[in-house]
Amino acid sequence: MFVLARREKARLRHLYDVTASFYGPLYGPEQLRKFRAISRLTLLKYLKPETILDAGCGAGVVTRRLCKRRNSLIVGIDFSEGMLREAHKRIGGKRNVDLVLGDVENLPFRPRAFDLIVSLTVLQNCPRPLKTLKLLLHALSARGILVLSYLKRAANTLFLKDLFGERIIEYLDATDNILIVDSEGRSVFSGALPKR
Repeated sequence: MFVLARREKARLRHLYDVTASFYGPLYGPEQLRKFRAISRLTLLKYLKPETILDAGCGAGVVTRRLCKRRNSLIVGIDFSEGMLREAHKRIGGKRNVDLVLGDVENLPFRPRAFDLIVSLTVLQNCPRPLKTLKLLLHALSARGILVLSYLKRAANTLFLKDLFGERIIEYLDATDNILIVDSEGRSVFSGALPKR
């Protein structure tokens, strides 16, 4: 199992390295659409996080949006060197941003380091998504919020429905389910969701 997971991760890393130069233009509008919808839902503009992690930042499309929070330190982490090169180009010389080559399944940060963690369309790419989710929750500060999206059709994330049930927001995005929780895994969303 572990060898297969490493091979799959190496294959994905290579895929993202090869597609990095056109990933932003191709998938950026979709990522921004998700980010805007989540921002409205969580009233993100009213949160005052000191530290923000963009876990699986890719080409930096969402990281660039997060950079507008001048009073926050934003950290983007991705396992693809090609994607981080594109993120550096997209973000420029912003002083409040650090980009880190690393793996969301092996976060190189101390526990409780981030007030806000955003991870869009990443979890289904992790060979051990439950481990990744636990690591992300462990990296949240006591007052932190995790905003996570993952592909609805991904078989390796079906366990989330058992863990979080109705806390999963299924109708906000056509392709992704969304989970917004605190460091204890409790829902931070209190409004009524539209039903389809």
